[in-house]
This record gives sequence, C-alpha cells and structure tokens, in this order.
Amino acid sequence: MNTYERIKEIATEHGMSIREVALKAGVGENLIYRWKHTKPSLKSIQKVANALNVDVEDITSTSDKDESSQYRAIQRKAKKLSIADQEKLIDIMDTIFDKTDDE
Repeated sequence: MNTYERIKEIATEHGMSIREVALKAGVGENLIYRWKHTKPSLKSIQKVANALNVDVEDITSTSDKDESSQYRAIQRKAKKLSIADQEKLIDIMDTIFDKTDDE
C-alpha cells in the first residue's frame, strides 16, 4: 500500500475526502495525489498526519504491509482511548480469544 492509499484509507475512516485532508493540512490536493508514485517529505506527511489526528507512523509504516486494513483501523481507534478504556478493551479481547481457544 502506498502513502496515498494509506492516507485515503485513514481519511475515509474519518469521513474526510482527500480534498478536505489537504485543506486541513495546508497542502495542495495534487501533492497528496502525487504520493501515489513519489515519496512525500517528512514535513508534508507530518501536516497530513496532524490533519488526520494520527501518528506519522500510521501513514508511513511499512512493517505492517501484510496486516489487514481492519487491523490497522483497530490500532488507530484503540490509540484514541483512555488507558482505562484500553484496559477494558484488552479484557474484552481476552474473553473473545479465550472463547475461540476453547472451540
């Protein structure tokens, strides 16, 4: 997945278009489209990350190439939770995993 595709995916999750992301980030819409084939500058990608309220790594990370988009969405949403809510989420996940282990 290239940088543009990741930005589009995250923007969609936030109910935003590429145009809205570009406006909020203060970068040109065409600049984001060029990232389909070129590598963005750190300064530009930071602006876009801030506009989307995500970490730069959420956009640029290549370590999770094989992970599903659902997994990345769960990660991004979990980061927004308070520590207490993250602990509750872990408890819920443990319960679900225990059930699947028993099957």
